[in-house]
Amino acid sequence: MHSSVDEAINILTSNQSMDDFGMLLGEQWKNKKKMSSLITNADIDDIYSKGITAGALGGKLLGAGGGGFMLFYVPKDMQKNVKDKLENFLHVPFRFDFTGSQIIYYSERGE
Repeated sequence: MHSSVDEAINILTSNQSMDDFGMLLGEQWKNKKKMSSLITNADIDDIYSKGITAGALGGKLLGAGGGGFMLFYVPKDMQKNVKDKLENFLHVPFRFDFTGSQIIYYSERGE
């Protein structure tokens, strides 16, 4: 897993397709699951499968202790499909930002 950091940095700082980053996320999720049978469960695997089937190129579970979330990389033309397939889950928009972490509270209503 550690060796993929350079690959991720290269994708994110070059003109390489962001789709490659999405696929790298998927590869790393598969590698992480091999580390322990406690990494995932049937519910998490179901969420991941639904996202991939709906058009995500890759994703992985982030966070720990029951407070994490599933991050997917989804090409723009497939984002509605994935949102629709996972409509029972909270969608938190994501974008790259170079000013550092600023969101300290998230509300679906935008408050």
